[in-house]
Amino acid sequence: MKNILKLNAISDKVLDVFKDNYQLCDSADDALGIMVRSYNMHEYTPADSILCVGRAGAGTNNIPVKDYAAKGVVVFNTPGANANAVKELVLGALFLASRKICQGINWANGLTDGEKTVGEQVEKGKKAFGGCEILGKTLAVYGLGAIGRKIAQSACALGMNVIGFDPYLPKDAKIEGVTILNDKSDLFKMCDYLTLHVPLTNETRGLINKDTIAIMKDGVKVINASRGEIVNDDDIISATESGKVSCYVTDFPNAKVVGHANILTIPHLGASTEEAEDNCAVMAASQMVDYIENGNIVNSVNYPSIKVDRNGVRTVILCKDSSIDEIKVIAKGNITTAVKNEYGVVILDGEKQDTAKLSAIDGVIKVREI
Repeated sequence: MKNILKLNAISDKVLDVFKDNYQLCDSADDALGIMVRSYNMHEYTPADSILCVGRAGAGTNNIPVKDYAAKGVVVFNTPGANANAVKELVLGALFLASRKICQGINWANGLTDGEKTVGEQVEKGKKAFGGCEILGKTLAVYGLGAIGRKIAQSACALGMNVIGFDPYLPKDAKIEGVTILNDKSDLFKMCDYLTLHVPLTNETRGLINKDTIAIMKDGVKVINASRGEIVNDDDIISATESGKVSCYVTDFPNAKVVGHANILTIPHLGASTEEAEDNCAVMAASQMVDYIENGNIVNSVNYPSIKVDRNGVRTVILCKDSSIDEIKVIAKGNITTAVKNEYGVVILDGEKQDTAKLSAIDGVIKVREI
């Protein structure tokens, strides 16, 4: 039985994928893969036996994906598996930002009968928690991947005017009910609500800052269920204090943003549903098994996608893309290649290969015969 190491608690649903061929364990010197959720792997050294890491979720900023690519460790994520869970949290955030529900609950929980009854105090005090409706308001969705699209569709059904921006969408892309803009500045200018659904990269870090906030409408509401660092903390705090941003809802509390009157902090609950955890775990496990047993790669963040039907003996090679031409000279039988950035994958199928000679090629990182 093959060992899969788990660094976080993982849904038991993965056992339906692993069956009797794999076992999840808390420690193993010969594990072939690692399953992880939030564990910080930047200071973690994987065993030489590790072939892949399965992140049960979309974000991989807790994994040193570039370093692992150089070691020949394929890192998988599970885009879309938790999309509905995040969508539902964002819909909740729309209402929380609009109706002062949290503030009202906190106030009401402190009431007791005294000179006036609780009911009398409620009727007199509730005016402090008046809000607005989302019907007819403009929601801007920044990032139209699996999560962003679901939110856009649900917001349309709730009667909102939905606009969207995604730099990676084709220019002719269409989403029913959504006006897709080509300029993010226009998105910021037009919205009553802004919800963010992009990964944390050098380009998106601090995306929401004093300059982007300045072009938004007065009283805009901002929802961040992507990554905390996408929003500049100091700038959003200043904007909520001035009223430029009437409410900021973040799923990523930190010491700076907690405790402010117009900032609602949710304890990173975006994917914290039973269904999402099951979906992510099963998807990650399935991708890992397909790679371990067949060399196929789907949804990797550091190696290219490649999928080939088995037709006999199989050799899988991870390499720098500059090595692929030399591999082709030596390879026998069917050869399939794929490249992502500087890294390549070669699958040789149907005939036994000279793995020693392949391993000796400059730039080849890992060769294994299945």
